[in-house]
Amino acid sequence: MDPLAVGLILVSAGSHAVWNYLAKGSGDKDSFMLLMNVTSQFTILPVFLFLLRDWALPLDVLPFIVLSAIAEAVYFLALSRAYDAGDLSVVYPVARSAPLFVAVAGAVLLGESISVVGLAGILLVLVGVYVLHLKGLRWGSLLEPLRSFRGPAFGFALIAALGTTAYSLSDKVGVTRVNPLLYSFWLEIAITVALTPIIMRGRGWRGVASEWGRAKARITVSGALMRGGYILVLVAMTLAPVGYLLALRQVSVVVGALLGLALLGEGYGAPRLLGSATIFAGVYVLAAFT
Repeated sequence: MDPLAVGLILVSAGSHAVWNYLAKGSGDKDSFMLLMNVTSQFTILPVFLFLLRDWALPLDVLPFIVLSAIAEAVYFLALSRAYDAGDLSVVYPVARSAPLFVAVAGAVLLGESISVVGLAGILLVLVGVYVLHLKGLRWGSLLEPLRSFRGPAFGFALIAALGTTAYSLSDKVGVTRVNPLLYSFWLEIAITVALTPIIMRGRGWRGVASEWGRAKARITVSGALMRGGYILVLVAMTLAPVGYLLALRQVSVVVGALLGLALLGEGYGAPRLLGSATIFAGVYVLAAFT
């Protein structure tokens, strides 16, 4: 595999984990998510200005842009609530387990078969999610996750993963029909259009402005990392097989768990690292070998 492609994907994985860490530490997470999407359009605009020649709205993929924007709005809102209710080292790996749902959706909706390797990947993800919720690596805590699964953090993280599944499937079709950068440009606008009325109704201009005044630097950095990381993925896709690159990008689940444990002081380090590593192994197998 091209070393440059690997490097770009690893940087992208790190940027994704870091913006989630910054979002977790925000005050008003709904306002943060909206402002992060708004600022990203300005911080990454020079890239679009340099690389795009045709800015026209691609009407032939408009339905996919709309569907993806709605799914991304669900993702951001669910992620916000998950981070309000739970730890980064638990929420982030669960929210990043979308390849499991992509594989299942492909089998159920598209009639695709799941190989033995695919089943192994799904099993690894499920085991990883379970281990992630253990309070310790001992027999006495073996049933602890059954109680955690009923909590809001797990539920919203799961909704975020389902949102990721929906927009991933939609984007996969969209970027095969038009320039991926053009698709990304209009998708960013559509996401902001979808998020704004929902968050403004809940927070109002005053609430959103308050979050901006409190965390403008954190918001701006997060927006640049979020969209900049995505552009790195698009560039890497031109250099190496897509499946392997997207699989490798899932190393971000381990990075996210480490950030939560090391910088936020979250507990239960051993099971959370083990669970995150197991989820990474599972999604890597699903993305690279199925």
